Amino acid sequence: MKERILVIAEHHKGHIVPTTYEAITLALELKTFARAKVLVMILGKSVNDMANMLAETTGLDVLGLEGDHLEFYNAEQYKHAIEHAIGNINPLYICMTHTAMGLDLAPGLAVRLNASCITAVEGIKTNGGKLSFVRSMYGGKIQAEIIPELKKSIITLLPGAWKARERYPDKKGSVQIKDVHRGVSISRTFSVKESEEESLNLDDADVIVAAGRGIGTEENLHLVKDLAKIFNKSAIGASKAVCDLGWLGYKYQIGMTGRTVSPRLYIACGISGSSQHISGMKDSQTVVSINLDPNAAIFNVSNYCIVEDVTTFIPALLEEYKNFVEA
Repeated sequence: MKERILVIAEHHKGHIVPTTYEAITLALELKTFARAKVLVMILGKSVNDMANMLAETTGLDVLGLEGDHLEFYNAEQYKHAIEHAIGNINPLYICMTHTAMGLDLAPGLAVRLNASCITAVEGIKTNGGKLSFVRSMYGGKIQAEIIPELKKSIITLLPGAWKARERYPDKKGSVQIKDVHRGVSISRTFSVKESEEESLNLDDADVIVAAGRGIGTEENLHLVKDLAKIFNKSAIGASKAVCDLGWLGYKYQIGMTGRTVSPRLYIACGISGSSQHISGMKDSQTVVSINLDPNAAIFNVSNYCIVEDVTTFIPALLEEYKNFVEA
């Protein structure tokens, strides 16, 4: 039986989620080590059009799994469908993105398939003739190289760690669609409700001033807002910690489970720099970080590093700006 590298495609409202193409890039890189064929799998109620589009744009073979019960993501039904569909596929690696779906699906699927599970992967290396996967730990302060001990491995890749490749294949990959029966489960997804969008659009901002837990208190948010006001076409953002505390709504969150941004200038105020946050802002043109901790992980991706308390530095900066304008 030929070995495969399997990519689980993610989609939303009939469109392939862009990070799926990053997972395909990882799979093609793994192919150079494993010398196994890459197969893309997509699950849903009606996936024929998306499967054909994937086959045309990537040149890879695509397997679609269809069923009314797969209209909305449900971990139990997805695990059941994938487990029964790969009986003749023999995947060495199963790649998916480290999104809410991937993080939910990967561990349970690994248990079912007796596979290793390595999450939030940022790179791959060879170590003593063996393939190792690189991921950040302890809030991005160190990087670990993990060598799986089992033959099968499920990998979730950190969004942004691999660039989606532009591919123009000579021929279209094959497409196979299979009907999947509902598995036994104790939960059922009836619908998905999206959060309401407001006028703020972080994607359009040239300058983003982002708040982290290091600003101290919710009352200190005015410092971040005041700093943002001195720039044209600016917006405020936040780390996941600030949103979890309720200081700002989740529409402001930047990171793996929030927005991915690439402004001309990104000012991180009191943000330690977890890997999930960095994945959402690391493509910014210029990064300025203000943090009391000289070893903060955010400094590793910053152009300018300011070791100071936010509540001391921002008022001093605003005062200097005021003096400059009035001069």
